[in-house]
Amino acid sequence: MRMTPENQARAAAGAAAIEAHQLAKGDIDGLSPQSPEEILIDLLSDLRHFAEAAGLDFETANRVAQDHYEFESW
Repeated sequence: MRMTPENQARAAAGAAAIEAHQLAKGDIDGLSPQSPEEILIDLLSDLRHFAEAAGLDFETANRVAQDHYEFESW
């Protein structure tokens, strides 16, 4: 991935989403025993639950997100 200023901002937005997710799960001190990869997996899993509850197609959203990522990383 090219780390352009725009992609740095996107990465920062992702970090903020992870921090918000940890707070929502009760990890208020940032000392989660999970690895960064486990934290990401937990967030993605919870987003799948959210999509199902909201009647959204997670797989399609994920595929479109991959396309956006690849375009932005060019």
